[in-house]
Amino acid sequence: MKKIICLLSVAVVVTTMACSDKPAEVKKEVIVVPSQVLIKDPPEKSTTVTVDKNGVKVVAKKVDVTVKKQ
Repeated sequence: MKKIICLLSVAVVVTTMACSDKPAEVKKEVIVVPSQVLIKDPPEKSTTVTVDKNGVKVVAKKVDVTVKKQ
């Protein structure tokens, strides 16, 4: 008899918790950080491709790239 009463009380508690209609609160934060974009024209003829009977030869100049934090 005690087992039946305990099972019924647990079932009532679980049913009560399952039927509560409280919507979950969801907060979303979006952080937008502006960035600076620099576009520079590449130097002319920075890469040369030569094809001959020995194969293909590719020559490229080195380009300096620096990124500065603000």
